[in-house]
Order: sequence, then C-alpha cells, then structure tokens
Amino acid sequence: MSLHLSDVLAQFLPEYKQHHALTWQQQAACKHIMQCRTAALGQQLWQCDNCQQQQMVYCSCRDRHCPRCQGQRTRDWIEAQAANLVQVKYFHLVFTLPHELNVISHYAPEKLYKSLFNAVWQTLSKFARQHLKTSGELGLTAVLHTWGQTLTQHIHLHCLIPGGMLSQAERWQVIDKGYLFPVKALSTVFRAKMLQALRDEQLSIPDKDALLAKPWTVFSKACLCKPETVLRYLGRYTRKGVMHESRLQRISAEGVSFNYRDYQDGNKRKVMTLNGGEFIRRYLSHVLPKGFMRIRHYGLLANRCRKRKLAIIRQQETPRKSKVEATTTEKETPCWHCPHCQIGLLHLASVLVARLQGQPDG
Repeated sequence: MSLHLSDVLAQFLPEYKQHHALTWQQQAACKHIMQCRTAALGQQLWQCDNCQQQQMVYCSCRDRHCPRCQGQRTRDWIEAQAANLVQVKYFHLVFTLPHELNVISHYAPEKLYKSLFNAVWQTLSKFARQHLKTSGELGLTAVLHTWGQTLTQHIHLHCLIPGGMLSQAERWQVIDKGYLFPVKALSTVFRAKMLQALRDEQLSIPDKDALLAKPWTVFSKACLCKPETVLRYLGRYTRKGVMHESRLQRISAEGVSFNYRDYQDGNKRKVMTLNGGEFIRRYLSHVLPKGFMRIRHYGLLANRCRKRKLAIIRQQETPRKSKVEATTTEKETPCWHCPHCQIGLLHLASVLVARLQGQPDG
C-alpha cells in the first residue's frame, strides 16, 4: 500500500495546530496537499482508444510543495529548457550556507534566500570578469534547495553553468578545462559577498566571528557533457520536492518512518522515525514565501536577453542536430495504458469541476 504525505497530515496535523501557529503559506500548502487527487478538486474522465472503457481520475492540486504534483510539471519544464542548451559541457556547482544562518530563515526567509541568489551570482560574475583567457559573461541556472535528507534545514543553491563566456565583443569563448573556477577561492569570495548581502538587507548576522573563521562550502560536481544528461540534471534539481513519497516506510501512532541516505556514513540507506509533530514541523519549514521564485536564470540565460544572446552563440557554434531537440519537437499528450484491455491508451475526455463549498445543488 502506497503511503502519502496527506496521510501524515490527516493523522497528525490537527494536534500539531493546537501547539503551533502556521503561516498563511503553510496553511495553504497543507490544505492543497490534503485535497490533492480527491473529489474536493474535481475529476477527470479518461477513455481508452481501444475498448472505450472510461475511468475517473481525481484532479491534482498543482501546489509546488506537493510531492504528487511534480511529474508532469517536470516534463513540461524540461521540454521548455531543451531549446536553451548550448553545445558545451556544463559545470555543476553547489553553494551551501553555514547552518549558523539557518535561524534567519525562521523570521526573514525571503531576504535570506534573495541574498543567497545575489551573492552566488556576484561571486561567479567576479571570477568570470577576471578570467585571464576567456573573460566575459557566464550563463547560470540556479535552483534553491532548503532541505537535507532528514528534512532538516540545509540551505544550498544548485548552479548549472554552460562552459563558455560571451565577451564584450560578443565572441563566444568555450572553456576547455575540466573545472570552472577554484572552489577554495570561490568559497572565500562567496563568504564575503553573502555577509555583505545580509548587511544590505539589514539583517543581524549570528555568530559573525565563527562565520568569518570557518571555511564555507562550495562543491564542484563532475562536468556534464551530453545534452540528455544536462536535461536530466535540470529536471532532477529544479523540480525535486522536499521528499519523494516512496521514501515513506510507515505511519503509526508512534510517528513517521522514512528512509534516507547518510552521506557521513558512506551514503548508506537508513531509516529514521520522527514523531508526527516533528515530521510536520520539519516539512513545513521548507514552505517558501508566496510568489518566491526558487529557479532563477542569470547572465546570458537571463529572461530579458536570453533569446538574443543564444542566437549570437548559435551563429558561432558548429551546426549539429541534437538528439534532445529531435525527441522534444512534438509535445506529447499525457496518457497511459488502459488497465482493462492492456492494449489501448487512456486519453483525457473531459473534466468535471468540483462544486464550490456552499454552492447550491442543481
């Protein structure tokens, strides 16, 4: 039997709300997750193109915090991003905030996350401008994650960067070395930029001396060379939710058990059990402020100039047909195999909108 986050909320949320105040965003996320794929949101009628058998399916909530609503949105987003790939290897960097700064996310999350995005882009831009051989403008897709494997606060930014720079003369310069910039040097500049960004936002910096004394973490992952691999990474890190429901192992009166990877112990898979209230507290701590964009594009990939600058790069690239472009030129209509005849495909026939609460019958 599959376990869902809505089962956890149904069992433990009422008691949790008696002892904890929820923000408006947290209340909305809980409501959407509990209503997802229930009659409260309406139904879809799907029909087999072989046996004509019909099947009713409940609508999804489409909340970005709901673990059941990311699949189709991920596929749509990947398809849109395929047109923005360039023919170079890609670098994957991860900038992590020290845990001493986690407390700021409790009272000023939007300012903290905004400062993180700005500090990372300013750091990368500084190194790009000072690069000896290929100085110029980088492109960056940055994705905010706030969680770790055990749902604790672990604020970090995944950065996917095409391996090239556009000079002031608009000449495309490919980076041929195996790394983008030295991570130790990046870490030092990132620390300075982040602390300055927090001061600009007029936020108090906890344990400032300790933060200045310790090294900050910037991790460089292996380069991505194939377009297909780049798109898989984009989908994985951009639309990945706080927890995939397949990790849920058991829900009982004692609490919620789920599996996780222990990176400090050779990536071994282990099982953790939290009482229901603590599980909900950890999960809701990752609900983002309303309207906050957790995926952002910078430099030559920024929305305001991406089309023009990619066209300039395309003119200087060696023409070749990408397998990704060939497989994503036609948008596929969502469908799945008919469970009755096992031959035909189910296709969406109609949508039955749920009756609003308080609306009279008939």
